[in-house]
Amino acid sequence: MGEKPLVKSPFPPFLAFILDNPLRRVLIDRERFLRGMGVKEGDHVLEIGCGPGFFTETLSMIVGENGRVYAQDVEEAMVERVRRKSAGFRFSNVVPLLSNSSLIALAPGSCNVALCANVIEEIYKEGELEGTVAELDRVLRKPAVVIVKEHRFGGTGPMVRKAEKLMLNLGYEKVLEEVTFFSYHMRFRK
Repeated sequence: MGEKPLVKSPFPPFLAFILDNPLRRVLIDRERFLRGMGVKEGDHVLEIGCGPGFFTETLSMIVGENGRVYAQDVEEAMVERVRRKSAGFRFSNVVPLLSNSSLIALAPGSCNVALCANVIEEIYKEGELEGTVAELDRVLRKPAVVIVKEHRFGGTGPMVRKAEKLMLNLGYEKVLEEVTFFSYHMRFRK
């Protein structure tokens, strides 16, 4: 793979406590959400923009010892935080990846699930949306599932719809869409 400088995330690492805090853990039932979106034991999941690992531990627990979680982020501080945190997980199935979301050091077909949780807006602002969707398609083996969870604040609707259009253009089928007061939830398959 070619070398490309890391993009600058619009979300600064020093605010990681906002993403991974006790109140958010109470408000969002991560296990229920992920299982409801189809994540199961043995899956190999690419977590795009893992940040400080809000979903990482739950993914690790669900996929179990026969699964794998590739936790990708563009911020070295976030990846290092996930690396330290995952050392205490029940399973040693988390692989932290420092890379752009549009150029991930994984072989084609390495994963069967991709999770994009509250990162579409950032990826869009980084100018990486088209490349990221193409990269997801490259690293996912069929049958593949892409899960999108995006907040509804700050005008993210058009960005989510653009990501949806890109997925559909690559042959993915939208099999679920839920819009809550706070967020969009979508699941695509191919």
